[in-house]
Amino acid sequence: MGETPSPSSPYPATPEGVRAALAAYPVVNLTGPLGSGKSWLAERVGAAAMVNLAPTDPSPSDPSPSDPVPSDPGMAGAGDAVRAALADDTRAPLVLDGVDTPAAVAAVDVVRTGPRGRRPVLLVSRRPLLRHPRWTLSAVPTLTVQPWPDGHIAALAAAAQLSDPGARRLVVRLAAGNPLLAAAACRALHAGASPDAPGAVADRMAGEIVGRLARELPDRRWRRDLALLATVGAGDETLLRARGERFDALAALSVVTRTELGLAVTEPFRHIVELAHQWRRPTTHRATRTRAFGYRKKLISGTTDVAQRAALMEETLFLTGVTGLRETLFPAARPSATVDAASPADADDIGRMMRRWAQHGGLDPRRTDAIADRWVRADIGGFRLVRDSNGQLAGFAGLFDVSDRTATDIEPLLQQHADRLLAPSAESGGPGGLFLGAAFCPDAALHAKLLRYILRQTMSGPNRLLVSTPSPQYQGLLEELRFQDHGSTVDDVYRCGRRPMVFSQDFRGDALPAWLERVGSADAAGTGAEGRQVAAEVAHALAHLGDHRELARSPLLSAPRTPTTAALRRWLRDAVQDLCDSANPGEAEAGWILRRYYLGPPRTHQQLATQLHLSRATYFRRLQHGLNVLGARLFEEGEG
Repeated sequence: MGETPSPSSPYPATPEGVRAALAAYPVVNLTGPLGSGKSWLAERVGAAAMVNLAPTDPSPSDPSPSDPVPSDPGMAGAGDAVRAALADDTRAPLVLDGVDTPAAVAAVDVVRTGPRGRRPVLLVSRRPLLRHPRWTLSAVPTLTVQPWPDGHIAALAAAAQLSDPGARRLVVRLAAGNPLLAAAACRALHAGASPDAPGAVADRMAGEIVGRLARELPDRRWRRDLALLATVGAGDETLLRARGERFDALAALSVVTRTELGLAVTEPFRHIVELAHQWRRPTTHRATRTRAFGYRKKLISGTTDVAQRAALMEETLFLTGVTGLRETLFPAARPSATVDAASPADADDIGRMMRRWAQHGGLDPRRTDAIADRWVRADIGGFRLVRDSNGQLAGFAGLFDVSDRTATDIEPLLQQHADRLLAPSAESGGPGGLFLGAAFCPDAALHAKLLRYILRQTMSGPNRLLVSTPSPQYQGLLEELRFQDHGSTVDDVYRCGRRPMVFSQDFRGDALPAWLERVGSADAAGTGAEGRQVAAEVAHALAHLGDHRELARSPLLSAPRTPTTAALRRWLRDAVQDLCDSANPGEAEAGWILRRYYLGPPRTHQQLATQLHLSRATYFRRLQHGLNVLGARLFEEGEG
């Protein structure tokens, strides 16, 4: 059937690219996820005939979710229809769509084994035909449809007559480049779902996903397991409580893939199914996530394999449910990209990326140029470059081994913290670890991939990460990650009006499970909408401790421990002091801020931030964390 196209000259999955592939090869396989626009593309290649081999949708009136859906009677003659189409004496392409079920794959086997006709054939499937035993050695070229750009999805939403800008933005965010999901989101919004309720929109979208998947596997028992798998991220038989045939049935779905930790639903379908499950059954969703979090921590404690440990760490972070971490590290869009160490030939690209980083962060480019020159000379391989699916440079990170060779170039960004953080380790005889000095990637999904790469690299080897950053966004992320905060440097290193903050985290031995426990506790400390509301009520009550009438209206009186204004006043004072006395430095500093602002002499936030030598951004993050913790503790204690 011809040679597989050379990787150096691939055919793009565009109408022109598909036509070129069909001109060069007698059979071509066009693949892409459910709803990615394969059929739309196939209709535009100038085919003389299209045969749709997909079974019709199962009847929605079937009352039993466990009963198998009857097979499509039209599939019985599919093989004859294919043979008849192949026999036409024409050079115009033939499109065979929906080659996803065993029956459809069997029907197109004649394309592989039968006599070669004049017309080229385009086989359209959700997953490559090369995965089937009879096609593995066929050398059929495979073209993969890529996600649509956000601008195209936004145009689709506009064509669907969504006039609300917020609704259009929600469609773009939920669809993540998939036109079917975009259209489903538009239908949900037109049906009355509010753009302020993403779960309600996702519920309608999930219904359409499940309906399409039912064509692949009529037995509906996998539907319960799909929501569970989407919630836990990746699951083995133990975590999913699905053994044997149930596990295999789930694995057979085109939106499910195999990973190092078990099965996983591919994005953006995972995000939609989980969001719908969370909207329908919030208590069950949270309990499932909590159980999976504990299971992952247990596996981490029991493994010595560094790669396995790093993979488990990533999944455990995913399960924390901390809103900011989820959005930053695990977005629904997962474009393909590579992250590799730089070589001397990349020096100019590194310089350009450092200048873009400086411009983005308002840093003095002369300072960043000087720092880049030092790092390139010391360890150019420490620069990690992100390249997108087209091989274009999309981002970078300066991630350097901490050693005697590099310490001199790292010290200026640690300043007074350098002696302690770069002191020789008793275990290795050198400082050890990795130092992150810069990172920049404008695309949010590729940025997430870069961040996950940095964490995996740290846990797969050095097991300690040092960070110096002037970016308020990165400082907030590191605080959400519960890294140890060592404070700012003495100097404004980048001459941007902000002194870099220095953070570190050790992942060796028992430090990793302890760190994950701290990160997981952030979920209980009010990162969701409900938690933020409770934190706001705590702040209001602290600001009016001496006002009996105002306290009498506080919703916090509904907590069992604070049924009266006197009890609420007493509990808040004691809770602030307990926070000040915490062994956790971050909690203790949050407690000091609460005590000085709410319980001390009157002063403004700016005055207090200046007295504590904290930037405004850091000050308000600590303040909010303290309020979150108090809100969580108040109702946790009440439940106990």
